[in-house]
Amino acid sequence: MSKPWFAVPALLLLLGAAVPAEAALVNQIPSCYAASHYSFASAPPKRLLYVLIDQAGALSPALQKSVIDNINHALGPATKFVIAEFSRATNNHYLQVLYTGIIESPMSATERDNVPMNSLGGFNSCMRGQALYALHMADATAERVLQSAAAGPNQANDILFSLKTVAPVIAQDAAAEKVLFLVTDGFENSSFANFGAGVPNPTRMLQQARAQGLLSNFGGARVFVLGAGLSP
Repeated sequence: MSKPWFAVPALLLLLGAAVPAEAALVNQIPSCYAASHYSFASAPPKRLLYVLIDQAGALSPALQKSVIDNINHALGPATKFVIAEFSRATNNHYLQVLYTGIIESPMSATERDNVPMNSLGGFNSCMRGQALYALHMADATAERVLQSAAAGPNQANDILFSLKTVAPVIAQDAAAEKVLFLVTDGFENSSFANFGAGVPNPTRMLQQARAQGLLSNFGGARVFVLGAGLSP
């Protein structure tokens, strides 16, 4: 079995150009099925984990660790994951996808019965390596974003528009289970609203957001938020 590219240094992949969040999500993890030269491919991912990290809200080391722990807990076989950042307009930290990967599905019993026995050991080893590689790349990418975040009341922070941008990507994904993991303090500071200018009226804000088309449809995805309410 030809060896996949799991030995490529993480830094080389992290230095690759990020892509807009609405662009097609390209799998950046080599396929064990392709490396094994099988005539069939992995089944499509059953789960989507979309991690969206707010660059305008710096987290404590303990909360940063909680973000990584939650990502690791959510990753597993048959999972597509996306690591993206948004909000901080300084230093070009606009909304962008930094890394996308797929942890492939195990072979079915029927597929195993139709491949040479001498190839299964290498394939199983590749799948274990793929899972570890995916964890490493997800962690390294998320850690880099978290450590470069900068808090402050004057940080531009367009949360609702960022969510509206990624919502169609999540809603249109074919995965049966979809999760948006949003890391943000929830401090909106945009052309829509500035929470630093006074205490917002929640009912009025929702009405205005609805009127401006800023409420998003995530296609049945579960949404988890970490960091909401932290003071800059």
